[in-house]
Amino acid sequence: MGFSIPAWYRPVDIKYLRSLVAGSLRKNFLETVKDLVPELGSLAMSGLSKNLRFRLHILSRDGEYRASYELPLSYKPGASVDVDFTKLLKDLKLPVEDYLVVAVMSRGRMDGYRSSPASFSMTYIDQDNVAIYRTGAFARPLNEGRLKAHVGFTGINPKIIATRDVVSSLMLINHSSDPEYAVTAHPASILIREDGEQLEREFGEIPALGAREMSVVDIFGSRVFDFLKPFGGRATTVTTCQGVTLGSLHLQRSNDNHRTLLGIEHSRPAHMNLAGILQH
Repeated sequence: MGFSIPAWYRPVDIKYLRSLVAGSLRKNFLETVKDLVPELGSLAMSGLSKNLRFRLHILSRDGEYRASYELPLSYKPGASVDVDFTKLLKDLKLPVEDYLVVAVMSRGRMDGYRSSPASFSMTYIDQDNVAIYRTGAFARPLNEGRLKAHVGFTGINPKIIATRDVVSSLMLINHSSDPEYAVTAHPASILIREDGEQLEREFGEIPALGAREMSVVDIFGSRVFDFLKPFGGRATTVTTCQGVTLGSLHLQRSNDNHRTLLGIEHSRPAHMNLAGILQH
């Protein structure tokens, strides 16, 4: 896992202060207090330092806490660092199995899109393949009812494949900025062919702070191969969930007993996909 911090990052600048003031003017007093107190408090505790620290919390796929690890150094703007998870799991005496890793930075910035000043990437390597995806972090409430209620989640994956060689999977993550989060998610998925014909099934429940990976065969059954065969084994999925927002990854795996990871990407919610289509 890699972290990188852009050279331009500053904990406070004129743009940031202007954004905080403008945002506060659009809210009532209680909303302003809920937003600004933790933000200004973390600024004061960090001493306005530009350096960032990172801590990793390792959870099971069911959202159960397993271990934590704090990187020993702090990092300046422009810095990057890599963590070898295979070695880290061995050092922490954790068995080799599937985990979730929650990476927490010492602070973010709540202006703009409320995303962190850092970039996160994950690289998976086996004997024959390398798969990489990149994502950002969040400096905003996620599935935290006392601060923000979510209407729901809609995710589009337009590159679904189900052939003799490759089968696509969806991984959905029921994440939250609240460590006490306890809501189980129940998404549903629709598989849409090019001619508009559809299959609809429940995705399966996802425990709080946990994740679930399901292939299109797991979701829709083995009939999916015949269903998609006239269209080259390709289709689009639309996955929805009411009341919570979910993280989403789109995976391609080999269609054999090894289920080798061939590709992985961070799939965006529907409105981000549609915005990109309209821009182009």
